[in-house]
Amino acid sequence: MQDLKILQKSAELHEARWWEAQPGGKVHCYLCPRHCHIGEGQAGFCYIRANEGGKLYSLGYAHPAAMQVDPIEKKPLNHFLPGTRVFSMGTAGCNMGCFFCQNWDISKSRADQAGSSYVPPEDVVLLAIRNHCDSIAFTYNEPTIWGEYVIDICHAAKEAGLNTVMVSNGYITYDAFHDIYDHIDAANIDLKAFTEKFYGKITLTHLQPVLDALLWLKNETNVWFEITNLMIPTLNDAAEETRELCGWILDNLGPDVPLHFTAFHPDFKLQDKPRTPPETLHAARRTALDAGLHYVYEGNIYSDGAHTSCPTCRTLLVRRSWHDVQQNRLQEGKCPKCGAAIPGRWANPHGKTPQKLYDHARVVAASKYSDLNL
Repeated sequence: MQDLKILQKSAELHEARWWEAQPGGKVHCYLCPRHCHIGEGQAGFCYIRANEGGKLYSLGYAHPAAMQVDPIEKKPLNHFLPGTRVFSMGTAGCNMGCFFCQNWDISKSRADQAGSSYVPPEDVVLLAIRNHCDSIAFTYNEPTIWGEYVIDICHAAKEAGLNTVMVSNGYITYDAFHDIYDHIDAANIDLKAFTEKFYGKITLTHLQPVLDALLWLKNETNVWFEITNLMIPTLNDAAEETRELCGWILDNLGPDVPLHFTAFHPDFKLQDKPRTPPETLHAARRTALDAGLHYVYEGNIYSDGAHTSCPTCRTLLVRRSWHDVQQNRLQEGKCPKCGAAIPGRWANPHGKTPQKLYDHARVVAASKYSDLNL
């Protein structure tokens, strides 16, 4: 457990969910499969769920450490409102210990170290609307660990007609899963590898809970979800592992779940590995397509593997360059040549934000958050 040296004793403290009291003043957090047992004045592995006075508090609530406007393709989501903008946000902390973390400056920070701003849920929505975003994404660090904040933002977002997106490592318990994902429109789950050895040594977690979360998404929700696999040379890029990963997806989730193979660059504690060669992604994509998956993408490189094609007639449907949509030929979610329906969410189910609400958001957000440059 992390020793909590600075714990704010103010109205900013937000009591957490998904915990139970234990003897001796400890608390048991069952939000994620770590099941941290946290002593008085300490925080769990994630840094931002802390025990004060025998109660668990979420230090990340209403304190984002990063906010930015992105293309939805950056999440990455290729089958969810292509070409639209998403208001992306994250807090401090994480419930995994990935040696290769590319957002380590916030994911490995405590709540009092990340330079966060106070932004209540309703103001997140105002900032998103002000920036002409169709969706809000919970991303950068692991949003599961600030699930209370996620849920409250989702409630406010739905009232304003905005979509909500989880970009997650999938490390969550069933106790908390529906509480959070029943409010989510789309998700990208980072399936970091397909061996327990990798998860244990490189992420300090386990593989099976992530597979379980993917099964829950498929079988128990209406969330549109896609999967990302960051390929790290010598650690998770073996051809056999890729075949096994693709086979599991095909057998358990079906052929229409988009799979993104993305290139690694050296970062954090994994500086001794080279960048992923483009040929590795090309080979993985061929393996996935040969296995029967219909929508397989390459990320963090420029390639034809960014495009969406019809699996029936091979017509090019969506042309992309990195995260930029250059052409979208879909007609009401169908191939214009053969008429095949392409799985995804191609039109905003919540409609366009009313002009009156945009005008209000522009004025209020500009006055309260002019220093954020958003």
